[in-house]
Amino acid sequence: MGFITTVTGDVPTEEIGAVLMHEHILCDFHRITNDLNQLLDDPDLVSAELGHLEGTPVRTVVEMTSVGLGRDLKSLRDIATRTGLNIVAGCGWYREPFFPREVFENTSDRLAEILISEINKGAGDGGVRPGIIGEIGAKRVPMSPAEERVLRAGGFAQLETGVSVYTHASRSTVGIEQAKILIGIGVPAERIVIGHADTVPSNRKEYWSVLLDMGVTLGFDTLKPDFPYELGVRIAGLTWLAERGSLDHVVVSNDICYRSQLRSFGGGGYPYCVTGFIDLLREAGFGDREFQTIFRDTPTRILQRP
Repeated sequence: MGFITTVTGDVPTEEIGAVLMHEHILCDFHRITNDLNQLLDDPDLVSAELGHLEGTPVRTVVEMTSVGLGRDLKSLRDIATRTGLNIVAGCGWYREPFFPREVFENTSDRLAEILISEINKGAGDGGVRPGIIGEIGAKRVPMSPAEERVLRAGGFAQLETGVSVYTHASRSTVGIEQAKILIGIGVPAERIVIGHADTVPSNRKEYWSVLLDMGVTLGFDTLKPDFPYELGVRIAGLTWLAERGSLDHVVVSNDICYRSQLRSFGGGGYPYCVTGFIDLLREAGFGDREFQTIFRDTPTRILQRP
């Protein structure tokens, strides 16, 4: 029997249900951007928002808030207890300019030691054990030296613990560089997810093809109901992946990280990608088998502990 590591302990894979692979429950972009819309710091609010998942197949939420984005593992454990959801916490550091001083003061090897200790023994803020390394970010191509240092640390920690790595590669092709570095140090391609692959602005199929040929998984993880064109891009992309025979190398999620994305403030909320978006996919010819692949089978492969 396999298991995943959640903020309340290990959970058998048979109990994880459908999985949202890239969300934020508590996070703080406001510290850098000064935009209060980009601050999620109210456990009562997000607990109520997560409650909207009741009645959907989702039983597991992967919380991708890494260090520098306001990670609060103790509060995540409390929220998991309140909601009854399986919450998987991330670890690592986000990207510049969100890095704390420790990123600049330590080597990749030392940063990897921090991650390995958290994964195996629990983090200092409550003893919670992360279940995934991420999100590990880069702003654009090329990565900064500090961003590459963090990525390598995540890769070294993966080699030691077996936990998968999930990157942040928004609106650029930097995911190719991330994948090359991780695979180059020995990380198995099936343990790598290149996040925000759905946001690359041009030559999408070429970018996706390069990554898929490397064996990594794509994150189509920025689903928002407000922009019909962007939704069309993602539906067309998933249709192309299905036709290519690569639907088992993509995960789909909302990437909730702003207040305006919550239902309380008029957004689609956490259920959107398994409700409204799935309705659009069904109109495009997707069915229960495809749902199982995207939201259950592939997340299980990525999250299951070796």
